[in-house]
Amino acid sequence: MFMSKAPWHLKRIRILIYCALIVAVIGIAISSAIETPNAVQGWVAARQLFGLWALVLLLISMLPGPLNFVMPWLPVRAHLVLGRRALGVSCFAMAACHVACYLGPMSYLGTWRNLYSPGALWISGLVIGLANFVCLGLLARTSRRKSIRDLGPRRWKALHRSVYVLLPAALVHATFTGADFGVNKGLDVTGDVDAGCLIGMLLLSIVWLVLFLLRKSRVRWSPPVLQFRRSTPR
Repeated sequence: MFMSKAPWHLKRIRILIYCALIVAVIGIAISSAIETPNAVQGWVAARQLFGLWALVLLLISMLPGPLNFVMPWLPVRAHLVLGRRALGVSCFAMAACHVACYLGPMSYLGTWRNLYSPGALWISGLVIGLANFVCLGLLARTSRRKSIRDLGPRRWKALHRSVYVLLPAALVHATFTGADFGVNKGLDVTGDVDAGCLIGMLLLSIVWLVLFLLRKSRVRWSPPVLQFRRSTPR
């Protein structure tokens, strides 16, 4: 009944998110190919952008739950709720592109030594990233309503709560292997470190953590106008 009266953009929110995902993937591929001097650096640029967007989408997909609880008056509340799973699937799609851009040139050029030559810290980051990717794939695979029926609500919820572990693990992976984060970078990365990416991701993570803790404490925030209206006697 609710969806029959909802505006078209709310009914099609998941389709709109997937369309935006396709446009973003194509845009990253084209810009990486145009703005780099050769094919190898094009793969590297695309890999970095896909990885960064996967991390951003992971954070965004985790925000709706605590954000809607703490700020129930938000006008985009329904959009966030209905689009949350599509954002999670989009995160996995970006992560898959990130992995493909990493392994593709290696299989073509035969430079598999890049997997281990940068050192133990790099290898640790790759192992963490692989575990994250497998877990993201499992969450994307079980994001449908049919999976809730198959697994049962309790098991399904327990599985999807693993996303709380994915976020810090993804940040560690990006710190150990991400060229933009500056601690370590691959042999094929020639660009300078961009500390702004690390700062931005940490700030967004802190925002999510604050909202998460507020929800755990059952704290809701209402604007002063709403508080005034509620306190006015009828």
